[in-house]
Amino acid sequence: MKKNRKCIILIPTYNDWFSLNKLLKEINKNASKIKREIEILIANDASTTELDITQPKLKKIKKISVISLIVNSGSQLAIAAGLNFIRKKKVKSDVLVLDSDGEDDPKKISNLLRLLETNRDNVIVASRSKRQENFLLKFLNIIRLNVTYLFTGKMINFGNFSCFDTKIINKISKKKELNLSFSGTIQKYCNIKKIPIQKNKRYYGVSKVSINFLILYSLQIISIFKFEVLKRSIVLLMLTLFLIILFQLNIN
Repeated sequence: MKKNRKCIILIPTYNDWFSLNKLLKEINKNASKIKREIEILIANDASTTELDITQPKLKKIKKISVISLIVNSGSQLAIAAGLNFIRKKKVKSDVLVLDSDGEDDPKKISNLLRLLETNRDNVIVASRSKRQENFLLKFLNIIRLNVTYLFTGKMINFGNFSCFDTKIINKISKKKELNLSFSGTIQKYCNIKKIPIQKNKRYYGVSKVSINFLILYSLQIISIFKFEVLKRSIVLLMLTLFLIILFQLNIN
């Protein structure tokens, strides 16, 4: 690891200032483990409530910047906007992405960055070893993962919580798929190295994830692998036809 290497922490958020303030406090508290010069970039997804960062004593965070989207577009577009902002700065640093609600454990940031030190050509992602959601959301997420795997052949059991060298941004920032799914894009275009990390409970409020969201997000990921989906769909169709024919022959 280079001495005094910078880490830019990209945090997409929407009307979640209470959680964001707690997250910033936790990042500052665990800064000694991170062993980087820390900068925060908040991607404000056109929040309808006023920007409210109220942590006055974040002495170990060098800088906090905010970019604001004009229209609420979802966390994936907010991440894409943040990555393009970093790319235009042309800085060399580590980049870490995590959500603002506390589900991504800030105590584990150092784990991801430590693994990155010896895996500079990879994107280090936090695979969900355990989830703190209710039974229904856990069940629906299992279905989502398996349906996505069936059509794409990819087990994308990770979300936004990840870190990588800024050179990776040049590889993905202009990909149109990035607007649909950050995790799907890095799965398609990058080498992935997974580290199991438990998904925590939200700091405040309830999860905004719904059945409609999970369905839409699955479709967005599947659309990224359209050629793989086409090939696998043809195979499944041929297998289905073969079984139907075999069934008919047995009946006759």
